[in-house]
Amino acid sequence: MGLGIYVEDLWRGRLSAFTDDKEASFMGACESAPEESLLNGVNRYGETLFNFIQLSRLVKELESLPEDERTPVVQQVIDGAKEAIHRTGYLHFIGD
Repeated sequence: MGLGIYVEDLWRGRLSAFTDDKEASFMGACESAPEESLLNGVNRYGETLFNFIQLSRLVKELESLPEDERTPVVQQVIDGAKEAIHRTGYLHFIGD
């Protein structure tokens, strides 16, 4: 199935959902990120949840990726994170 990505509101209600692409480009960006980054904390097999405060940093990390790593799914994560920030919500990653 791959990595599921969910935009959630303040009460953890799901606003939208999508998955990493078949190349797992988002997960690849996470695994190649520096150890101290939030991206590196996304778990391929478990659950990872970022709140709206953490998401501001995550957006900065994603927007600083080299152009060739900013795939459509990475852009979806950026857009989803911005929506969660706007709604004081969460971005929830569920691995398989």
